[in-house]
Amino acid sequence: MEYHLTADGKYRIESLTPATFPGALKVIREAFCQDEAVSIGAEVNKSPEAAEELLELCADAALDGVSLVAVDVNTKEVVAATFNKIQVKTSDPSEKSFFEIFADERCTQASSRSLIQFMADVDERCNLFEKYKVDCSLEIMFIATLREHRRQKLATFLIKHSIDVARRMKDDPIAPIRVEDLGSKYSHLNNRKPLDTYPKICQAIWTGEGTQKIGKLLNFKVHLTVPFSEFIFDGKTYSERIGDEAAFCQVVALSL
Repeated sequence: MEYHLTADGKYRIESLTPATFPGALKVIREAFCQDEAVSIGAEVNKSPEAAEELLELCADAALDGVSLVAVDVNTKEVVAATFNKIQVKTSDPSEKSFFEIFADERCTQASSRSLIQFMADVDERCNLFEKYKVDCSLEIMFIATLREHRRQKLATFLIKHSIDVARRMKDDPIAPIRVEDLGSKYSHLNNRKPLDTYPKICQAIWTGEGTQKIGKLLNFKVHLTVPFSEFIFDGKTYSERIGDEAAFCQVVALSL
């Protein structure tokens, strides 16, 4: 398995595998679902059931085979993860997006539905397929680091290597993870069909100051800035719950 060590040699950046999948979900549950601005805005941080639905979204994205983890070399623990999603342009403009379908068909919790609908809403406002005249992208969907391993630039490494994965797919197709590898809890998901295209752009919704700084460092172009005050859950705006009326997200992309 291919991997890359961080400069200090303390962490290994590698593709998500069935062995590291449980650890990656733990990172999302403990870090993203508790500390990410949108998780606080939609109160996912107060609903374990909503968090579980976001983990199912991660499991579904994992099947694309393009997600990555950071592993502590000494303890072998997964300490950071990015769940990435291959997005393919549909031939029918009225067809719902992956996120819209997930929110409509598989979310039973109001908090998780709000967060995923936020993602679908923001993505829809900025049609990157049209802007770049492309048919496929790699979307950096959820990225998080356990609290005790922050400030080690692990998010930067994960995003940088996500870009590398997307670039390599043109000549070196990725082997997707299979449903059977994810355990019985996710046995209802569907295995991926082979892709007949490859990503031409890398895209993301940066929801925090940290990823916004990393995006600037790695030359992502900001196409849209949306204030969190536009999104309301249970009578309060996301920005009210975050505690920052000026908080915003960015829709960004990088041509590959």
